[in-house]
Amino acid sequence: MFCGVNMTLGDAFNRRKKLSSDLQSWINRLNLAGAERRSYRTASLEGEDAYRPEPGTDKATARAYTVQECRERIAAILAEDEELALRISRTNQQARAEIEDLDGRVRVLSIPELLVLKDDTIPKLEQAARAVPLRADNVGVYETGEDWIRYRAVKRVERKRESFSDKGLKIEEIELLGYDVAEVTDYGVPRREQWDEIDRIADYAQRVKQAINRANKTELADLD
Repeated sequence: MFCGVNMTLGDAFNRRKKLSSDLQSWINRLNLAGAERRSYRTASLEGEDAYRPEPGTDKATARAYTVQECRERIAAILAEDEELALRISRTNQQARAEIEDLDGRVRVLSIPELLVLKDDTIPKLEQAARAVPLRADNVGVYETGEDWIRYRAVKRVERKRESFSDKGLKIEEIELLGYDVAEVTDYGVPRREQWDEIDRIADYAQRVKQAINRANKTELADLD
């Protein structure tokens, strides 16, 4: 039992992982503790040789633990795990760490608040940053504004004409019918601007992870 030992929040999380593994092991042992078995082949079920094993066929399995041993160990594991879970819950509300947010403000947050940032807010921020439309590159810009450019996309419209010469040879000619023009006002951001924003969010995510690691060094709270 580790609950009487001074532990940090991170220690408690690791201990619960170990307890989970131990619990499964003892449940497996409990499943095997219900019976001992012996198998063999015999030539007769009656008379003096009844149920006498033939040589080389006798096999037996013995249980390593009793049912009671397994149940006691499982109960001890569950009791320790429950106490740790309660102490972790209490400590989560008390543990704090400083974090500089995206606006440069220094905030002091609890672990649940930091986990909201890590698992919910930051992934959404990154998704939104990647969804920002990008400004077209290598286009024929003919007008610009403060946050936009205007360009034309021009496509030749042609038609193929076939005819035959006096000697019966096929002649192909390309006739220009005109031009299809698409004028676009592009409000997308430059690609570098998007990359910088994604990098800024990634730096923020790293700061949040470091803050969680610092908060996890908080000593585990005791129960009343």
